[in-house]
Amino acid sequence: MDNYDQKILQLLSSSGRMSWTQLGDAVALSASACQRRVESLIDKGVIDKFTINVNPSELGLEVKALVAVNVNRGDTKQAEAFRQSLVSHPRIQSAHMVSGAIDYMLEVYASDLEDLARFLDEELLKMQAVRDATSSIVLRTVKSHSAVF
Repeated sequence: MDNYDQKILQLLSSSGRMSWTQLGDAVALSASACQRRVESLIDKGVIDKFTINVNPSELGLEVKALVAVNVNRGDTKQAEAFRQSLVSHPRIQSAHMVSGAIDYMLEVYASDLEDLARFLDEELLKMQAVRDATSSIVLRTVKSHSAVF
């Protein structure tokens, strides 16, 4: 990866809808050269996918919580069922299996505190593999989803 590729990644990370011409102008390459470089970055797995960022509050989701979950890891079938439920659950925006005192860290959105409590009590804590969960309400996001380089 050279300086052009790094600059292309920085620009696409902040504005993924740039045209090839705009991208080329910004990095001093032709539009077709930029397109070939981006396709190469995709082929190499450097660019995993293109996504959009949705504003949760515009969808009525005013509460964001980080939920630390401990599971019964001794029952591998239950633990696997828990992981699969994380993938398909619409409230859970990200789920990370982590090391340390907790097993999973979840990013969860809800319309209000009552809605979050309902999710925790009626859904998450009723999953067979879940031993316990602790939530922290996000007061302000300082940084989110930036490029890794």
